Amino acid sequence: MNILFLVTLITQILFGLGFVFAPGALLAPFGVTFDPISTIFANLFGSALIGYVILVWFARKSTTMEFRKGTVYSEFVFLLVSTVVLLKTQLAGLMNPLGWIIIAEHIVLTVWFGYFLRK
Repeated sequence: MNILFLVTLITQILFGLGFVFAPGALLAPFGVTFDPISTIFANLFGSALIGYVILVWFARKSTTMEFRKGTVYSEFVFLLVSTVVLLKTQLAGLMNPLGWIIIAEHIVLTVWFGYFLRK
C-alpha cells in the first residue's frame, strides 16, 4: 500500500501544482485550452489535488488501518469518478489522443486502489 501511496503522491503533486500555477502549459500538449474562468476552476482543482496529497502523505505514515482504509476509499472514489469524466471528455473530442495517457493513469490507479479495497 505504501508504494501505491507514493505513486499517488508523486502524480497528484505534479498535476496539483501544474493546475495551480500553470494549467494552460500543463494541458496544452493534450490539446486543452483555457479561458479566464476555466483557469480559475483548474486552479481550484489543483488545490484539491494538493489537499489529497496531504491526506495520502499522512495515511502513508499512519499505523492506523482505519485511516489508511478511509484514504483508500477516498482516492478510489475520486479516481473512479474522474476517470468517467475524463472518458467523456476524450470521447467528446475535447482532448487530443495524448488524453488517453491521463485516462490510462487514472484507470491504473483506480484498479490499484480497488485492489486494496478488496484486500
